Amino acid sequence: MKKNLSVFIPALKKNVAFQDDLVKKIAGTSLIQRSINKAINLCVDKSDVYILTDSEEIQLIAKRNSVRVFLDPDLVWDQVEFFSKLSDYLGQFIHKSEYILLLSPYAPLLTEDIICNALQSLVDSNYDVLKPVKHFKHSINDNKNQTFSNALFGSDVKTQIVESEVFILFRAKLLLGNQNQNVKIFLWEVENDLFEINSYHDWWVCEKLITRKKIIFRVIGNNIVGMGHIYRALTLAHEITDHEVLFVCDSDNSEAVNKLAGYDYWFGAYNPEEIIDRIIEMQPDLVINDILSTTKEDVNQLHENGIKVVNFEDLGEGASLADLTINELYDEPEIAGENILWGYNYFFVRDEFHDAVPHNFNKKVREVLLAFGGTDQHNLSSKIYHAIKDFCEDRDIHINIVTGPGYMKFSDLAKDVKGKNVLLTRSTGVISSIMEKSEIALVSNGRTVYELAHMNIPAIVISQHDREDTHIFSCKENGFFPQGIYKKGDTEKNVLASIERLINDTDYRYILHKRMEHFRFDLNKDVVLKKILSLLELPVTGGSK
Repeated sequence: MKKNLSVFIPALKKNVAFQDDLVKKIAGTSLIQRSINKAINLCVDKSDVYILTDSEEIQLIAKRNSVRVFLDPDLVWDQVEFFSKLSDYLGQFIHKSEYILLLSPYAPLLTEDIICNALQSLVDSNYDVLKPVKHFKHSINDNKNQTFSNALFGSDVKTQIVESEVFILFRAKLLLGNQNQNVKIFLWEVENDLFEINSYHDWWVCEKLITRKKIIFRVIGNNIVGMGHIYRALTLAHEITDHEVLFVCDSDNSEAVNKLAGYDYWFGAYNPEEIIDRIIEMQPDLVINDILSTTKEDVNQLHENGIKVVNFEDLGEGASLADLTINELYDEPEIAGENILWGYNYFFVRDEFHDAVPHNFNKKVREVLLAFGGTDQHNLSSKIYHAIKDFCEDRDIHINIVTGPGYMKFSDLAKDVKGKNVLLTRSTGVISSIMEKSEIALVSNGRTVYELAHMNIPAIVISQHDREDTHIFSCKENGFFPQGIYKKGDTEKNVLASIERLINDTDYRYILHKRMEHFRFDLNKDVVLKKILSLLELPVTGGSK
C-alpha cells in the first residue's frame, strides 16, 4: 500500500544488541540497509522515509540512500526524548501523511506483506494505533500449594498476549496532538514469528533463516503407482534442515500423500491443471518432482520463473530439460540427457535401514517376508500367501506379511490369517526389523528389491505393472528370482515352485546370497542430496524449447 505512509526508523547505537550490529552485514546486507530498503518499497517517495540516529556512520548511509535523516549524538529513544525533540522535527514533514510506521531495524525477517496487511487492518478500523501481538501459552508457577502431580506435569497453562516491538502503526495526526490524549489501540495478532535480534545468538539464528531456501516436493501416491515416491521424498526431506520444505500434489493423490507428508510438513493439494501456477505463486527456489513422467511445458515454466528443477524416476519429456534427473531404478539409459543420472549407485534406503544388520547366510529358512508395496493393486499379499501357506506350514516356516497404508484388503486378510503362523502389519516403519528375521522374501519390483539387496535377502520378485517390469536390477545376477508381470494362476504356480527351490536347494540360495553382499545403499543418500542442494548455489539458466 504505497500511499499516505511515512516510515520512521530509530537507529541508535546506544541501544545496540552488540557492537556495530546495525552496520554489520547479515547474509550480505546490514540491518540498517535492510530496513531502509523495506521502507522505500513501502512508501511512494524516499522523502517519506526518516532515519533517527545518533551515529554519523548511519547518517552517511541514510544520505547515500537519499532518505531523510535526523542526527543527534545525544539522542535517547524514550518517551521524554521523543516528544521533546522528535515530535517537533517530524511534525514539519508529515502533513501529507495519514499513517506512520515505526519500524525496528532489528527485525530483518519482517516482510512487507505483513506490514501492508497490518496497515490495511488499521485503515479499515476505527482504531488510532496498531500493535502486533502474539498469543503464548505458558505454565504459570506461583510456587504455592504445589503437588507432586504439578511437579511432574506442570501447573495450569494460561494464555498471555505478548506485544512485539518490531513495528507500530498509528495515525499521523496523533503526532500533532496532545501526547497524553487517550487512544484506541488495535492489538493485531500475527501468526508469523516476528523475530527480533537481541543477541549474537539471535543474529546467528536470523542469518540461518534469511539464507534458507524454499524447496517444494511435488509427489504422487495412489493405488496404481504405490507409495514409493512419497517414501523417497520424505527420506530426502528429513535430511534438509537448513531450508524450508513444503509438499504438494495433484488433488487425485491428496489422500495418500496427506497420510505421509501432511503431519510433518506443510502440504497442499491442487487441481492438475493449476498446480504449476500454484507452485510458482509460492516462489520456491527448487522444485523436486517425484511424479513419474514430467512434461517439457511444466519444466520450462518453472525455469522461466527462476526455479531450479530436479526429477526422480522420470522418462518423460521434462527429464532431459530438468537441472538434474535421477533415474536410479533404471540401470541402463532409456532416454538421452546430459543431466540424467542412471542406476543403483544413486539409490538410497530409508532411514530405518541405517542401523539394520544385513544377513549372514543361514542354512535353515525360519521366516519369509511378503511385501507388495503401499497399495498392492493386484492383492498379491493375499494371493501369494494362499499359494505358499501350506508349503510353509508343513516346514514350520513363519510368514511375515507387510502391507502399505493404501492396501484396501487389509481387514479381509487379517481375518484370513488370524490364528495362523503369520504376522500381518501395515507399518512400513518396521519392515527393516522384519527383514532382519527373514531369510527369503516375495515382493513387488520396486524400491523393496534394493532394500532386500542391502539386507542380503534373496527374493522372488513379481512386477505389478509394465513400468515395474522395466526395473532390471531384480535379476538372478543380483540375487533375485524374477517372475515378470503378474498373471493370474500362472504366477502363483511359478512362485510356489521358486520358493520350493530356494528352501530345498541350500547351495543355490547361498549363491544368490553371495551375489548381494557387495550392495550397500545407506551412503548414497548423502551423494544424491549433495548434488541436489548444490543446484541452489548455481544461477538459473532459464527454460528450453
